[in-house]
Amino acid sequence: MAEPGAYGESIRQAFRLMKSPSILTSLRPGAAVAVTRVTCGPEGIGKTLPLPVEAALMVNVQFQPLIHELWIAGKPVPVHPWPSAALSVVDLEQESCAFFGGALDCMQFYFPRKSLAAMADENEERAINDFVIPNGTVDIITYQLAKLMIPALEHPEQANQLFLSGLLHAFYWHLAATYGNMGIRNRGKGGLTAWQLAAAKELISENLSGDVSLAFIARECGLSPTHFARAFRESVGIPPHQWLLLRRVDVAKHLLRLGNMGVAEIALATGFADQSHLTRVFSRLVGITPNAWRVLRPH
Repeated sequence: MAEPGAYGESIRQAFRLMKSPSILTSLRPGAAVAVTRVTCGPEGIGKTLPLPVEAALMVNVQFQPLIHELWIAGKPVPVHPWPSAALSVVDLEQESCAFFGGALDCMQFYFPRKSLAAMADENEERAINDFVIPNGTVDIITYQLAKLMIPALEHPEQANQLFLSGLLHAFYWHLAATYGNMGIRNRGKGGLTAWQLAAAKELISENLSGDVSLAFIARECGLSPTHFARAFRESVGIPPHQWLLLRRVDVAKHLLRLGNMGVAEIALATGFADQSHLTRVFSRLVGITPNAWRVLRPH
């Protein structure tokens, strides 16, 4: 997307915030989406500036109860207090702004309409143009998926494309199936073939940083991202991003066993942001720190 949309810096300016952590990623070629977290304290932020008018949808997930006012195309829209996990959608083709007189904490998902069109696969599903979501709808699934994205916004250096694209695929397909009136055809069941599984594992192993998207791996296997993610999990037992973490740790063990690299060097070589990132993940998966494992490693 050449022009900035309603995410990141433009949201920060419109909401008059000091910061608005944001991530822009791609679900498949031509299907870029963005995630922005918007927070303010009990003092509120008053009335926002109008959001940029563009062919896009913004889906909001509330992390805490919200009381606010809303204007669409210059006209006030009745809104009731929303609880935590409430969902709403704003059509950015109409100018919108809001008034927040108290605390706010939400995650905004920015979907350009061209991205929605690119998500359609002529062999599997038809394109959708809108998410029909009654404002204030409580949706625990979108709430939990949004919560899982918080660490990636707080520590983008530790995030990876495979993990983010997997979460955002799940988020999108839940919206599409629940609120998009999408008729998804039967795709069949079953895991990956032997060559597909080998190709997928090789691609992930060659990109331990995680900077390879779910869509790219799926395309190399001749599948849609949704079909690939489901088939990979059926074949391996865990999602692709979790297999990536296990692969990183396996490679780290190998390098620790060789004994000619420090833990900080191994962290960078295996796609972790730094030594503390490796230590945290290694300890969670193995039960001890890398240094302790090096001392106690099997011979």
